[in-house]
Amino acid sequence: MLEELLSSLELDRDEIGIYCELLDSGALTAGVLAKKLGLARPTLYGILQRMHDKGVVARSLKAGVRTFSAESPQKLSQLFQKRIEALENRHRQYKLLLPELEAKYTSQLIKPKFYLYEGVEGVQQVLKDMLTYRDAQTFAFWPIKSMIGMLSPDFFRYHNKERIRNNLFTRAIWPVEEVVAIKDHPYLGWGEDFKREIRVAPPGIDFTMGYWAYRNKAAFLSSRAESFGFIIESAELTDMLKAQFDVIWSIARPLPFDKKDVDGFLRELQQGQKRT
Repeated sequence: MLEELLSSLELDRDEIGIYCELLDSGALTAGVLAKKLGLARPTLYGILQRMHDKGVVARSLKAGVRTFSAESPQKLSQLFQKRIEALENRHRQYKLLLPELEAKYTSQLIKPKFYLYEGVEGVQQVLKDMLTYRDAQTFAFWPIKSMIGMLSPDFFRYHNKERIRNNLFTRAIWPVEEVVAIKDHPYLGWGEDFKREIRVAPPGIDFTMGYWAYRNKAAFLSSRAESFGFIIESAELTDMLKAQFDVIWSIARPLPFDKKDVDGFLRELQQGQKRT
Protein backbone atom coordinates (compact mmCIF):
# COMPACT_ATOMS: atom_id res chain seq x y z
CA MET A 1 0.00 0.00 0.00
CA LEU A 2 2.83 2.41 0.85
CA GLU A 3 4.38 1.85 -2.56
CA GLU A 4 1.12 2.76 -4.29
CA LEU A 5 0.75 5.92 -2.20
CA LEU A 6 4.34 7.00 -2.87
CA SER A 7 3.74 6.69 -6.60
CA SER A 8 1.25 9.56 -6.18
CA LEU A 9 4.24 11.77 -5.40
CA GLU A 10 5.65 10.93 -8.86
CA LEU A 11 8.25 8.53 -7.49
CA ASP A 12 9.23 5.73 -9.86
CA ARG A 13 9.88 2.10 -8.84
CA ASP A 14 13.58 2.63 -8.03
CA GLU A 15 12.88 5.75 -5.99
CA ILE A 16 10.15 4.02 -4.02
CA GLY A 17 12.48 1.08 -3.32
CA ILE A 18 15.24 3.43 -2.12
CA TYR A 19 12.89 5.39 0.12
CA CYS A 20 11.50 2.22 1.73
CA GLU A 21 15.01 0.85 2.27
CA LEU A 22 16.18 4.07 3.92
CA LEU A 23 13.03 4.18 6.01
CA ASP A 24 13.72 0.66 7.29
CA SER A 25 17.52 0.89 7.65
CA GLY A 26 18.13 4.50 8.60
CA ALA A 27 20.94 6.64 7.16
CA LEU A 28 23.24 4.79 4.73
CA THR A 29 26.16 5.63 2.50
CA ALA A 30 25.68 5.36 -1.25
CA GLY A 31 28.02 2.35 -1.34
CA VAL A 32 26.06 0.36 1.24
CA LEU A 33 22.75 1.34 -0.34
CA ALA A 34 23.99 0.35 -3.80
CA LYS A 35 24.93 -3.14 -2.54
CA LYS A 36 21.60 -3.62 -0.77
CA LEU A 37 19.61 -2.69 -3.86
CA GLY A 38 21.92 -4.10 -6.53
CA LEU A 39 22.31 -0.76 -8.28
CA ALA A 40 25.46 0.72 -9.84
CA ARG A 41 26.74 3.66 -7.77
CA PRO A 42 26.66 6.18 -10.68
CA THR A 43 23.04 5.24 -11.34
CA LEU A 44 22.21 5.42 -7.64
CA TYR A 45 23.74 8.89 -7.29
CA GLY A 46 21.52 10.16 -10.09
CA ILE A 47 18.41 8.70 -8.46
CA LEU A 48 19.31 10.09 -5.03
CA GLN A 49 19.80 13.54 -6.55
CA ARG A 50 16.30 13.41 -8.06
CA MET A 51 14.85 12.25 -4.75
CA HIS A 52 16.62 15.03 -2.89
CA ASP A 53 15.19 17.55 -5.37
CA LYS A 54 11.71 16.10 -4.78
CA GLY A 55 12.15 16.44 -1.02
CA VAL A 56 11.93 12.76 -0.06
CA VAL A 57 15.62 12.09 0.74
CA ALA A 58 17.91 14.05 3.05
CA ARG A 59 21.73 14.25 2.73
CA SER A 60 24.23 14.77 5.50
CA LEU A 61 28.05 14.98 5.67
CA LYS A 62 29.98 13.97 8.78
CA ALA A 63 33.75 13.45 9.00
CA GLY A 64 33.90 13.51 5.21
CA VAL A 65 31.37 10.69 4.83
CA ARG A 66 28.10 11.49 3.03
CA THR A 67 25.03 9.57 4.07
CA PHE A 68 21.47 9.54 2.82
CA SER A 69 18.28 9.09 4.85
CA ALA A 70 14.55 9.05 4.25
CA GLU A 71 12.74 12.28 4.99
CA SER A 72 10.26 11.95 7.83
CA PRO A 73 6.73 10.64 7.13
CA GLN A 74 5.48 14.04 8.33
CA LYS A 75 7.53 15.74 5.62
CA LEU A 76 5.97 13.46 3.02
CA SER A 77 2.54 14.33 4.38
CA GLN A 78 3.37 17.96 3.70
CA LEU A 79 4.38 17.04 0.15
CA PHE A 80 0.97 15.40 -0.36
CA GLN A 81 -0.69 18.58 0.90
CA LYS A 82 1.35 20.72 -1.49
CA ARG A 83 0.29 18.50 -4.40
CA ILE A 84 -3.35 18.80 -3.33
CA GLU A 85 -3.06 22.59 -3.17
CA ALA A 86 -1.35 22.69 -6.57
CA LEU A 87 -4.09 20.51 -8.08
CA GLU A 88 -6.82 22.67 -6.54
CA ASN A 89 -5.14 25.75 -7.99
CA ARG A 90 -5.02 24.14 -11.43
CA HIS A 91 -8.66 23.16 -11.06
CA ARG A 92 -9.58 26.79 -10.34
CA GLN A 93 -7.64 27.88 -13.40
CA TYR A 94 -9.35 25.19 -15.48
CA LYS A 95 -12.78 26.40 -14.35
CA LEU A 96 -11.90 29.86 -15.65
CA LEU A 97 -11.30 28.26 -19.06
CA LEU A 98 -14.57 26.30 -19.00
CA PRO A 99 -16.68 28.85 -20.93
CA GLU A 100 -14.13 28.89 -23.74
CA LEU A 101 -13.80 25.08 -23.73
CA GLU A 102 -17.59 24.60 -23.67
CA ALA A 103 -17.92 26.97 -26.61
CA LYS A 104 -15.37 24.93 -28.59
CA TYR A 105 -17.08 21.67 -27.61
CA THR A 106 -20.52 23.00 -28.55
CA SER A 107 -19.22 24.08 -31.94
CA GLN A 108 -18.33 20.44 -32.60
CA LEU A 109 -21.95 19.45 -32.02
CA ILE A 110 -23.20 21.26 -35.11
CA LYS A 111 -22.77 18.04 -37.06
CA PRO A 112 -25.23 15.52 -35.52
CA LYS A 113 -23.90 12.21 -34.27
CA PHE A 114 -25.85 8.95 -34.24
CA TYR A 115 -25.23 5.87 -32.07
CA LEU A 116 -27.27 2.66 -32.47
CA TYR A 117 -27.61 -0.09 -29.82
CA GLU A 118 -29.44 -3.41 -30.11
CA GLY A 119 -30.76 -5.95 -27.61
CA VAL A 120 -31.70 -5.45 -23.98
CA GLU A 121 -28.10 -4.82 -22.86
CA GLY A 122 -27.64 -2.33 -25.66
CA VAL A 123 -30.80 -0.46 -24.67
CA GLN A 124 -29.52 -0.35 -21.08
CA GLN A 125 -26.31 1.23 -22.36
CA VAL A 126 -28.40 3.94 -24.03
CA LEU A 127 -29.82 4.99 -20.67
CA LYS A 128 -26.49 4.63 -18.88
CA ASP A 129 -25.02 7.29 -21.18
CA MET A 130 -27.06 9.87 -19.27
CA LEU A 131 -25.35 8.85 -16.05
CA THR A 132 -22.00 10.11 -17.35
CA TYR A 133 -23.33 13.64 -16.77
CA ARG A 134 -24.02 15.66 -13.62
CA ASP A 135 -26.12 18.67 -12.66
CA ALA A 136 -28.39 18.77 -15.71
CA GLN A 137 -32.06 19.26 -16.57
CA THR A 138 -33.59 16.39 -18.54
CA PHE A 139 -37.03 15.56 -19.93
CA ALA A 140 -38.60 12.27 -20.93
CA PHE A 141 -41.58 11.29 -23.09
CA TRP A 142 -41.75 7.92 -21.50
CA PRO A 143 -43.93 4.77 -21.85
CA ILE A 144 -42.86 3.59 -18.42
CA LYS A 145 -44.73 0.29 -18.29
CA SER A 146 -43.17 -0.87 -21.57
CA MET A 147 -39.72 0.29 -20.49
CA ILE A 148 -39.92 -1.58 -17.18
CA GLY A 149 -41.14 -4.68 -19.00
CA MET A 150 -38.12 -4.59 -21.29
CA LEU A 151 -35.34 -3.45 -18.93
CA SER A 152 -36.61 -4.78 -15.55
CA PRO A 153 -37.48 -3.05 -12.25
CA ASP A 154 -33.97 -3.74 -10.92
CA PHE A 155 -32.41 -1.74 -13.73
CA PHE A 156 -34.70 1.24 -13.14
CA ARG A 157 -34.07 1.09 -9.39
CA TYR A 158 -30.33 1.27 -10.11
CA HIS A 159 -30.75 3.96 -12.78
CA ASN A 160 -32.83 6.19 -10.54
CA LYS A 161 -30.37 5.95 -7.67
CA GLU A 162 -27.50 6.99 -9.93
CA ARG A 163 -29.54 9.73 -11.61
CA ILE A 164 -30.44 11.23 -8.22
CA ARG A 165 -26.83 11.02 -7.01
CA ASN A 166 -25.69 12.81 -10.17
CA ASN A 167 -28.24 15.60 -9.61
CA LEU A 168 -30.02 14.99 -12.92
CA PHE A 169 -33.45 16.58 -12.58
CA THR A 170 -36.14 15.05 -14.79
CA ARG A 171 -39.56 16.01 -16.02
CA ALA A 172 -41.40 12.95 -17.36
CA ILE A 173 -44.65 12.52 -19.27
CA TRP A 174 -46.33 9.10 -19.21
CA PRO A 175 -49.18 8.07 -21.52
CA VAL A 176 -52.30 7.19 -19.58
CA GLU A 177 -52.20 3.59 -20.84
CA GLU A 178 -48.65 3.19 -19.49
CA VAL A 179 -49.14 4.41 -15.93
CA VAL A 180 -47.83 2.07 -13.22
CA ALA A 181 -48.55 2.10 -9.49
CA ILE A 182 -45.88 3.94 -7.51
CA LYS A 183 -46.65 1.57 -4.64
CA ASP A 184 -45.32 -1.30 -6.77
CA HIS A 185 -42.38 0.76 -8.08
CA PRO A 186 -41.31 3.12 -5.27
CA TYR A 187 -38.17 4.21 -7.15
CA LEU A 188 -40.54 6.06 -9.50
CA GLY A 189 -41.73 8.57 -6.93
CA TRP A 190 -41.42 12.24 -7.69
CA GLY A 191 -40.70 15.44 -5.81
CA GLU A 192 -37.59 17.17 -4.50
CA ASP A 193 -36.03 13.99 -3.05
CA PHE A 194 -36.42 12.19 -6.37
CA LYS A 195 -35.30 15.17 -8.46
CA ARG A 196 -38.23 14.46 -10.76
CA GLU A 197 -41.72 15.59 -11.74
CA ILE A 198 -44.17 13.23 -13.44
CA ARG A 199 -47.31 14.09 -15.37
CA VAL A 200 -49.77 11.93 -17.29
CA ALA A 201 -50.63 12.86 -20.87
CA PRO A 202 -54.27 13.40 -21.83
CA PRO A 203 -56.14 10.38 -23.28
CA GLY A 204 -55.42 9.86 -26.95
CA ILE A 205 -51.73 10.75 -26.69
CA ASP A 206 -50.30 7.26 -26.71
CA PHE A 207 -46.87 5.94 -27.65
CA THR A 208 -44.82 2.77 -27.19
CA MET A 209 -41.46 4.24 -28.18
CA GLY A 210 -40.02 6.81 -25.82
CA TYR A 211 -37.24 9.35 -25.64
CA TRP A 212 -35.20 10.90 -22.85
CA ALA A 213 -33.35 14.14 -23.66
CA TYR A 214 -30.39 15.60 -21.79
CA ARG A 215 -27.78 18.20 -22.67
CA ASN A 216 -27.56 18.06 -26.50
CA LYS A 217 -28.57 14.40 -26.70
CA ALA A 218 -31.82 12.51 -27.15
CA ALA A 219 -31.98 8.80 -26.31
CA PHE A 220 -34.76 6.92 -28.11
CA LEU A 221 -35.90 3.47 -26.95
CA SER A 222 -38.15 1.03 -28.76
CA SER A 223 -40.55 -1.47 -27.21
CA ARG A 224 -39.50 -5.01 -26.28
CA ALA A 225 -40.86 -6.24 -29.63
CA GLU A 226 -38.10 -4.44 -31.54
CA SER A 227 -35.59 -4.06 -28.68
CA PHE A 228 -33.26 -1.36 -29.93
CA GLY A 229 -32.24 2.12 -28.96
CA PHE A 230 -30.26 4.97 -30.37
CA ILE A 231 -28.76 8.27 -29.27
CA ILE A 232 -28.75 11.35 -31.46
CA GLU A 233 -26.40 14.15 -30.46
CA SER A 234 -27.94 17.29 -31.91
CA ALA A 235 -28.75 20.62 -30.27
CA GLU A 236 -31.42 21.44 -32.86
CA LEU A 237 -33.19 18.12 -32.35
CA THR A 238 -33.26 18.41 -28.57
CA ASP A 239 -34.55 21.98 -28.84
CA MET A 240 -37.36 20.82 -31.13
CA LEU A 241 -38.26 17.92 -28.82
CA LYS A 242 -38.33 20.26 -25.83
CA ALA A 243 -40.72 22.64 -27.58
CA GLN A 244 -43.11 19.75 -28.33
CA PHE A 245 -42.63 18.33 -24.84
CA ASP A 246 -43.52 21.65 -23.17
CA VAL A 247 -46.81 21.85 -25.09
CA ILE A 248 -47.93 18.42 -23.83
CA TRP A 249 -46.54 19.13 -20.35
CA SER A 250 -48.79 22.17 -20.08
CA ILE A 251 -51.94 20.08 -20.58
CA ALA A 252 -50.80 16.95 -18.72
CA ARG A 253 -51.93 16.26 -15.14
CA PRO A 254 -49.66 15.53 -12.16
CA LEU A 255 -49.43 11.89 -11.10
CA PRO A 256 -50.75 11.44 -7.54
CA PHE A 257 -49.19 8.95 -5.12
CA ASP A 258 -49.00 8.28 -1.39
CA LYS A 259 -45.63 9.41 -0.02
CA LYS A 260 -45.67 6.51 2.42
CA ASP A 261 -45.24 4.20 -0.58
CA VAL A 262 -41.76 5.59 -1.30
CA ASP A 263 -40.36 5.91 2.24
CA GLY A 264 -38.48 2.62 2.02
CA PHE A 265 -36.73 3.57 -1.22
CA LEU A 266 -35.76 6.99 0.15
CA ARG A 267 -34.25 5.40 3.25
CA GLU A 268 -32.32 2.99 1.03
CA LEU A 269 -31.08 5.96 -1.02
CA GLN A 270 -29.99 7.90 2.06
CA GLN A 271 -28.14 4.91 3.47
CA GLY A 272 -26.27 4.50 0.20
CA GLN A 273 -25.28 8.18 0.23
CA LYS A 274 -23.93 7.84 3.78
CA ARG A 275 -21.78 4.86 2.78
CA THR A 276 -20.25 6.81 -0.10
